[in-house]
Amino acid sequence: MGFWVRFHRRSRWVRWPLKVLVFAAVVLVVLYPKLWLLPRHIARVADLESVLEPANPGLAPFETDVRSAGPETASAKQRLAVVEWVVYRRKPYAFDWDTWGVMNYLPSTAEALAMPRTDCKGRAVVAASLLRRMGDEAYLTADITHMWVVTPVGEIMSPGVGEKTLEGGPQGTQLRLTVGALANLVRGFGFGVAVFPLTRELIIVAALCALSMHPWSSNRRRVVGCLLVLLALGLLHDSTAVGASTCSRPWLGWVGLGVAVVGWITLVLGRRPIQAA
Repeated sequence: MGFWVRFHRRSRWVRWPLKVLVFAAVVLVVLYPKLWLLPRHIARVADLESVLEPANPGLAPFETDVRSAGPETASAKQRLAVVEWVVYRRKPYAFDWDTWGVMNYLPSTAEALAMPRTDCKGRAVVAASLLRRMGDEAYLTADITHMWVVTPVGEIMSPGVGEKTLEGGPQGTQLRLTVGALANLVRGFGFGVAVFPLTRELIIVAALCALSMHPWSSNRRRVVGCLLVLLALGLLHDSTAVGASTCSRPWLGWVGLGVAVVGWITLVLGRRPIQAA
């Protein structure tokens, strides 16, 4: 603890930026151990059109299934339902961590087709590319928790319930940050916590507690602060019902975030001992 005490004798303008930097590095490595995927993901989110590949030969079996499932005279709206059914059947769901080994990743059409399982983003990419291959207009759109496909005659791939944050279209990708989208953030955060590997979340919690612990606080305060942060993690997990595809109790997520703030404040506060004259 000698280093930690000496470190806390420095100005808070030195301490806190260094603590934030260390914590951000820990979070980044925990969430994106395959760090090279992160810039690729960000670039693709900024340009949703970049992941669509209607000419990809891997879509041929999907197209065959769609055309054989209904008459050639089927309407565009009827074809949407068939495309959705075919993609769901051929691409079972799996979280990004299980498929790509990172928290969140937007695959290209080729990448999504190469994997036996993928999440809503991979499914939406395949469905949109398939529709374009068959001559239909289709674009990707997303809220904070989900991605689906929008066409002139309807939306497929389980359209989200939150306000749209990203919208693909003829004019390119549009980012929309509204009050409704920000309110949806807690739903997305709660769901993300619920489905992410617990062991990796505990690494983040341990880093937060270790960096926040004041060297002149009591052991009781440290224990209480860490327990509150762990309680917050549990509440965030409980905000999403087992088997749910989104945060089903967002109010519990807000309570969890509040408890986390109280726990963090409990850890960072401490009384510096009076120096001898």
